[in-house]
Amino acid sequence: MSTPLATTFQEPEPHLPLLCNEAPADPKTEIQRAVQANLQREIGQALKLIEYPPLRDVSQTIFTELIRFFDWLDRIENNLHKLDTLLENLSLLEVLEFEARALTDYIETKAIAVATASGNDRLNDVLDGISYGITHDLRRIFERELVRGVTEQSTPIVYGKILHAHGLLTNCFQQSTITLLQVFKPAMDASALFNDIELRLQQSLVLCKDLSSLMRFVRLSQANSDPDVLRTVTGRILEFRDGSMQYLMYKDWRGYESLALEVITAIENNLDAKSLLHKFLCFLEVLYGHVKMRAVLAENFPYSGDDADPSAHF
Repeated sequence: MSTPLATTFQEPEPHLPLLCNEAPADPKTEIQRAVQANLQREIGQALKLIEYPPLRDVSQTIFTELIRFFDWLDRIENNLHKLDTLLENLSLLEVLEFEARALTDYIETKAIAVATASGNDRLNDVLDGISYGITHDLRRIFERELVRGVTEQSTPIVYGKILHAHGLLTNCFQQSTITLLQVFKPAMDASALFNDIELRLQQSLVLCKDLSSLMRFVRLSQANSDPDVLRTVTGRILEFRDGSMQYLMYKDWRGYESLALEVITAIENNLDAKSLLHKFLCFLEVLYGHVKMRAVLAENFPYSGDDADPSAHF
């Protein structure tokens, strides 16, 4: 039987100054260096396209922070190959949480105001979505999974939690970077930006499968209002929210959670949920259509890569 990782939690390393160019010193793999160089190049090109100086400054600040976050994630990833670094990884995740929360504060208190002053409504929406998405994942990881006492659990469990947190944060910061870059470079090939086309393909396929399954259950509940069927639908809605929803674009998260809450509330209070189920189903069908148009799914769904919406390339 595995023994607890530790009985007391190690203090996190001192956090780096917020919004600076310093990054953790850690040897990178060749792939990590290539991805970093590609990312720096794309960001540099995007910043040159921003004519309004205050907007260019806040955008550069956000990109700088996101790049540093990838440095932290690379260090955690490299540590995952060594079991004796689990405590260090937990400390690094605490630092990353602190800095990510500081970035959302910066976006909400300064960046959005600058975007509003510039008249860029799309950027405003993207920044709001980034802040919402990061906050959502931080709560999921640090308020529900990496809670106090995690180090008293067995090593395999702690390793699994760190691996899961690393995956969520990687997806979170990659999506934030892509959506922000596409505001300034709509034609950017996002699927190749992080050299993880195969991963994006698998995530999109899982998303299509889970959306299709959820739509099937919602249709079933429309035809059969038996309490057991409705409870099953509620469970499926929550399961999708806690699972595959992370592969949706941030702009769709809030819509899903809002409609899901309305449906669940109606079902739990024994109200007539038919109209809400219909509305929810229509929303899911739109999501499913958007996912099928992703560039990485062009071979799976013919003509899916022809969509003009930049978000389809993620």
